[in-house]
Amino acid sequence: AAWRALQDNGQTVPPAVRSLALAVECFHKASLIHDDIEDGDPMRYGRPAVHMEHGVPIAINVGDALVGEGYRRIAECGAPPDRIAALLSAATEGHRALCAGQGEELAWLRAPKPIEPRQVLDIFRLKTAPAFEVALRLGTLAAGERSPAVEAAVREYSAALGIAYQIRDDLDDLDEPPADGDSAPRLSILSALAWETAAGPQKDRVAQDWCCPREGAAARIAEFIRCAGIVERARLLLDHHRNAAIRSLEQVHNVHLKSLLRRIVGRILPRP
Repeated sequence: AAWRALQDNGQTVPPAVRSLALAVECFHKASLIHDDIEDGDPMRYGRPAVHMEHGVPIAINVGDALVGEGYRRIAECGAPPDRIAALLSAATEGHRALCAGQGEELAWLRAPKPIEPRQVLDIFRLKTAPAFEVALRLGTLAAGERSPAVEAAVREYSAALGIAYQIRDDLDDLDEPPADGDSAPRLSILSALAWETAAGPQKDRVAQDWCCPREGAAARIAEFIRCAGIVERARLLLDHHRNAAIRSLEQVHNVHLKSLLRRIVGRILPRP
């Protein structure tokens, strides 16, 4: 986003910024390749996922290669040595946090059971916020911005943006036709809200369709979600976290940085 903003303003993209932007993209694509393997997702961007097209061993190797390439680009970005050390530290912190967050979801998938919406949102924060945070921290560190206020804003902004992004992803998936087989549990804020809302025998049916799905489970739970006002509740949660991301910028005094981060919210989470 920073790269695009420079180009939009007719400015030349510095080599260090280009290198860091490519590093972030390497990390992101690696995480998608590995996520698709871990989640058993057969498609990515409308075509077969890497592990489906080339096999799991090659997909793992490609993901690992992209991680290594990302670190290489940071190390060779041309920044002063002390700044490169800070950049690498930020990247490794984000990498470890992202794996820990993904581990929380994998633990749930190993023994799926109904959990409250707040617990789902906590996992969303753990597994998604680090990806946003590491990108933003690399940008601010590259610019020499290391004030506690900016670091706190980036942390709060990333957490809110990550949660909002995952909620929107769940809402988008609701309109997708159920995958063939329809049998894999999925951590979803919509399912958590549905389970919280349901009562009596319906609560047990929602729990079964969410955590131990059988044929037709996705269609049944989707129908309940639409009929029980769950979509509206999820949209309110999305708005809450989108607004929280914008509110976190109140402590940022750099007008250009604040404007850029507000634009990122608009691009990633456009209002209907």
